[in-house]
Amino acid sequence: MKSYDLVIIGSGPGGYVAALYASRQNLSVSVVESDLVGGTCLNRGCIPTKAMLNSATLLSRIKESSQYGIDVSGYNINFQKIISRKDEVVSRLKAGIETLFKAGHVDLIKGRARLTSPDTIGIGGADSIKAKSIIIATGSKVMGLPNIKCDEINILSSDGILASKELPKTILVIGGGVIGCEFATLFNALGTKVVLVELLDRLLPAQSKEASKKLEIIFKKRGIDVYLATKAESISKNKALRVKLSNGKDIDVEKVLVAVGRSPDTLDLGLEGLGVKTEGGRIVIDGACRTSISGIYAVGDCVGGPLLAHKASYEGILACDNILGKPRSIDYSNVPNCIYTDPEIASVGLNEEAARQNYADVRIGKFPYLASGKAHLLGKTEGYIKIVGDSKGTILGIEIFGEGSCDLIGEATLAKTVGVNIKDLSHIVHGHPTLSEIFQEAAQAFLGTKDT
Repeated sequence: MKSYDLVIIGSGPGGYVAALYASRQNLSVSVVESDLVGGTCLNRGCIPTKAMLNSATLLSRIKESSQYGIDVSGYNINFQKIISRKDEVVSRLKAGIETLFKAGHVDLIKGRARLTSPDTIGIGGADSIKAKSIIIATGSKVMGLPNIKCDEINILSSDGILASKELPKTILVIGGGVIGCEFATLFNALGTKVVLVELLDRLLPAQSKEASKKLEIIFKKRGIDVYLATKAESISKNKALRVKLSNGKDIDVEKVLVAVGRSPDTLDLGLEGLGVKTEGGRIVIDGACRTSISGIYAVGDCVGGPLLAHKASYEGILACDNILGKPRSIDYSNVPNCIYTDPEIASVGLNEEAARQNYADVRIGKFPYLASGKAHLLGKTEGYIKIVGDSKGTILGIEIFGEGSCDLIGEATLAKTVGVNIKDLSHIVHGHPTLSEIFQEAAQAFLGTKDT
C-alpha cells in the first residue's frame, strides 16, 4: 500500500492549491478526484460563468459604443461560439493544473475516495493508500427544490445550464442570490427575456439593503421582471413551461433555471464511521481547519460558511501550514465577497446593517461613482464605495457597488486585514484618473473632510 505525507480528497480550489503548496514544502502529496480536475469552480462555477459573462459584457459595450463615437452595426450573437470559448478556457486551465501537478510530483488518482481509518483512504472500493495527514476538499453540490425537479433539459440547475447549446428566448430564474443574479445579468445582456423570482423580500440577502435595492432597480430598468417574497409553486409543460407563482401569476417561459444555492458534498466519505463531526452535512472544523479527528483537516465548501473559491484556497494553505507545524488561523471577516452582476458588487467585513447590530458607535464614509472622473470616462457612473467604521477609525467593513468592484476590493481587503486606520487610508495617494481614487474620497468623507 502506497503511503504519502498528505492525501487530499478533491481537486478544486481548496484541494489543488493545498497540493501544490504542500509539494513546495517537500511533502509527498496525492490528490484523489472522483470527477473533473479543478472542481466546481473551474468546471461548473466561477470560471465558465465568468467566461460567458465576459462575452455578455462585451456585447453590452458594443451596444453602448455609439456614445463614444464608435458606430457598430451588423453584429450578431453566436451562442455556440460563446459556449465553445467558455469550454476552451476551462480546458486550458484544467490542463494547467494537471501540468503543475506533474511538475510538483503530485500524484493524481482518479476515483471515489472513502476514509476507512484515520490514515487510510479507499479508492473506488478497491485500492487503498495511506496518509500521515488528510485534507478533505470535496466541495459542494447544487441544491434542489422538493416541488420542482431539474431534468437538465428544460428545467436546469446552475450546473446543467452551462451545458446549454442554444440561447433561450425566455427564462425564469428561481433564486435571487449570487448565482441567480449573475445568470440573470448574463441572459439579460444576451437579449433573453428574464424573470427573476426570489422567496425572500430582497435580492442578495447577504449584502446591504442599499446594494440589494439598487440592483433590483437596475434589473427592472433593463427589462428584468423581479418578483420578491414570491415562491415558484409548480411547473407544467405544454408548448412552453408554465410556472405558477404564489402571487397568483402564471408565467410561460422556454427554460427555467433553479438557482437556490449549493450544499456541502460530504456523502459517502466514511465520516460517520470514523466519528468526524458534521452539522447539517457540513464538516465541523476549528480555526486551523482541523476536524474532530486528529490528522484529518477539511477546507472549502464542504465545511460551509461562505462558498467562495478564494476562501477554499486560503483554507487549503492554512491547513498545510498547520500540518507543517506552523500554527495559523483564519479571520473570516477578512475574506472578500465578489458578485459579478453589472454593475459588480464586492464587499469585505460587515455591511452597515450588521455593523450597527454589533457596535454602538458606527460611522459611514460614502462616495459616489458619479463624482469620479474615471467613472465618467468609462461611462459607468452608477455606484458607490461605502466605508463602515467605528469612532476610532477602525475599518469594520467596505462595500463597493459599481464598475470594477471585484478588482477594487483587493485594496479594501488589504486595508482591513493589516489594520489600516481610516485616517491613514485618507492620506494614501492614488493615481489620477482611476477608480481607486474613490477609496481616498470615501475615507475623507468618513472623517468629515469631504462633501458627499
